[in-house]
Amino acid sequence: MKRIIDYIFLMRPMLIIPVWTIALLGARAALWRERGFSPVTLDHFPFVGLTTSDLNLLLMLLLSTLLAGGVFVLNQIFDVDSDRENKKLFLIPEGHVSIGEAWNIYFFLTGIALIGAFVLNWQLGCLFVVGAWFGFQYSYPRFNLREHPYKSFRNNVLAHGTLAFLFGWVMYLNFNIEGIIKSFPYFLAVGAVYLNTTLPDLRGDTAVGKKTYAAEWGVAKTLRYAAWMVVGALIFSIMIADYAFAVAAAASLPFFIAAATTKSIATATLATKVSILALSLFAALFFPLYLAILILTIVGARIYHSRKFNIAYPVIVEKK
Repeated sequence: MKRIIDYIFLMRPMLIIPVWTIALLGARAALWRERGFSPVTLDHFPFVGLTTSDLNLLLMLLLSTLLAGGVFVLNQIFDVDSDRENKKLFLIPEGHVSIGEAWNIYFFLTGIALIGAFVLNWQLGCLFVVGAWFGFQYSYPRFNLREHPYKSFRNNVLAHGTLAFLFGWVMYLNFNIEGIIKSFPYFLAVGAVYLNTTLPDLRGDTAVGKKTYAAEWGVAKTLRYAAWMVVGALIFSIMIADYAFAVAAAASLPFFIAAATTKSIATATLATKVSILALSLFAALFFPLYLAILILTIVGARIYHSRKFNIAYPVIVEKK
């Protein structure tokens, strides 16, 4: 049983939360489009009395979990040296899970996710293939994305922003240009978060030769670009009447501005957490059962890391 729990947390469920959130908000956008709801309507949405389409949406979330989890496992296989240098993600670096086991988990998760997605919805299956390819390309050394900050950035924002949104969108509407346009605020938001998340690992990534925008630009410029991307996401969300996203972006923007002004990595980390939390709470407002999923994931991660490694994770504010 302990082995299975290790395997579950090797998938990094805390990093899958943004994928769930954006996929649910993509589904919400498609539902509004399909049913002609006002952009500020807050009445029925899935999980308030489960229908067949609601169950399909839950299945999509499960399959997205397997796909994203596989990508994160693969990333840890190839990033074991930098993870050891940065003193994080201890399961593989400390030998709790072997490289061979990690490969088996990756192939199992990815295979089930792809097969399940095509059975559920062929358009979702096609999107999953693209997502799996982006994840493989991001991690596999032959593609050398760690030497090209732009390519690493591109794969992250397209996979976790655009594709995640479209996972939800195609559950109710066909893949189309409107879905891509409505995913753009999420594309920008994921870009801002990605830039911020490269900063705490700057020293370790540099030590093992991994190039990111944080290493290329430095802390100050990276934080400025992250803040401007949130501004762009906020403006575009208002233009397309995605007011839930706009409120979440407006709530997190002061933290991004504060990080850019103070050049503080700790504040940047806080800004990232606030933005994810705000958007996730809005997703839970429209899909109430999601709040329970969030609480179980966060509490479970906290208990696991406390008992396994004697560390407090996740936390809102990092101790200095």
